[in-house]
Amino acid sequence: MVPPASNAIAGLILAGGLSRRMGGGDKPLISVGGQSLLERVIDRLRPQVGPMVLNANGDPVRFADTTLPVVPDVLDGYGGPLVGVLTGLEWLRDHTFDVEWMVSVAADTPLFPDDLVDRLHKAAVEQNADIVVARSGEQAHPVFALWPLRLAAELRRAVVDEGMRKIDAWTERYRVAHVDWPTRPHDPFFNVNTPEDVMRLGMILDGTLPAEPPLSAETGIAVLVERRDGATQWIKDSWRPLEALVDAPEGGPWTLLRRDTGFEHYLAGGVKVVLHRSDITSYRYNLAGLEPRLYVVLRHTGEADMPVKVVMATIAPDEAQAMSESGEDMVDGVPLPRALFDWAMAFCACHPPDEPMRKRKRDKLDSDKVFGAKGRNASPGD
Repeated sequence: MVPPASNAIAGLILAGGLSRRMGGGDKPLISVGGQSLLERVIDRLRPQVGPMVLNANGDPVRFADTTLPVVPDVLDGYGGPLVGVLTGLEWLRDHTFDVEWMVSVAADTPLFPDDLVDRLHKAAVEQNADIVVARSGEQAHPVFALWPLRLAAELRRAVVDEGMRKIDAWTERYRVAHVDWPTRPHDPFFNVNTPEDVMRLGMILDGTLPAEPPLSAETGIAVLVERRDGATQWIKDSWRPLEALVDAPEGGPWTLLRRDTGFEHYLAGGVKVVLHRSDITSYRYNLAGLEPRLYVVLRHTGEADMPVKVVMATIAPDEAQAMSESGEDMVDGVPLPRALFDWAMAFCACHPPDEPMRKRKRDKLDSDKVFGAKGRNASPGD
């Protein structure tokens, strides 16, 4: 097959997403390993195409360092990637010469194959296809596709006159070919949507992502526990965890730290926090919250020298919920230390992101009524 002329295929980088799962802002400008996602995408695409254009809305100045033409959507309002494809086709048609094809890529997917354009174009020629879409693990990636500029007018009619926004709904009208890539050692079309994905990308780039996701992980902490005098004659006292300590001083399993009027503080040492592959979804749910928690389970022992003990410390909310249902244990949440957050996030990042983290609110009502103080004799003012 005769390769296309250097300018016959142009590149379109789609950067019009709203970055909701990343908390908003310009996701393509997030830096990983000393380079932004967008810089990595540009570096990977530049050797494969002739002209390049960046589709992005808002102030184009923030992308000035790329030196690329920055083109906003040709239609008002966030129209999604299909409008971005239309924008690229029309801009290239009106501002370039000899360009016959446009390949589109996403600005948040910096590991796409370095032979992407060559293989897509080869499939277009060999299969006489109108559009060629990349695929991995039987999953099509229509944002990574080869488009002929001759379809620009037809796409405009579909988008404007029919209100079409789904790529698949439009491409099914044409001859579409697919080109497959393997998903090992990682999916080349893995895109960065969450903070966990940022960590996963960093591990891929520095070679620390394990070939097989770990089944479990374990670390040790200490827990600061408080005892307070009961508020009534029927409630002798109440217990609750106050804080998780990652770098606690060495000591025994139960140490009195402070005694004052109406309360005592103890340090419970040697507490294990264990992560399990089967609980990944629960960890991701917790870590994506506004206030990630470590759930501590206390249990009465009946012993004078250690009246209660920590029987579990978990990052999985559903595991804590299960422990609270008996009513015998005292289950409460404390702020998750940053070191534990990063450790748990790294564990989750080692696993394929097939269950995305969902942003949710976690407020005091959630912690207190769902997990807080379950099973303990809390005083009315607690």
